[in-house]
Amino acid sequence: MKLAAAEAISSVIDPADLNENYIIPDAFDTRVVERIRKAVAKAALNSGVARKILVPSIS
Repeated sequence: MKLAAAEAISSVIDPADLNENYIIPDAFDTRVVERIRKAVAKAALNSGVARKILVPSIS
C-alpha cells in the first residue's frame, strides 16, 4: 500500500514538467489526495487486507 501511495503521488506530475526542482507535487495539489485514496484502497482490496468495501467505486 505504501508503494501504491508513492506511485500515485508520482503520477500527479506530468513527465514533461519533471525536472530537478520539481520531482514531487505541491503539498496543496488537490489531485494528490484523490489519487492516493484510490490507489491505497485498490491495493488493500487486491492484497486481501481490506475486509469491507467502503468506497463505492475504485477504478
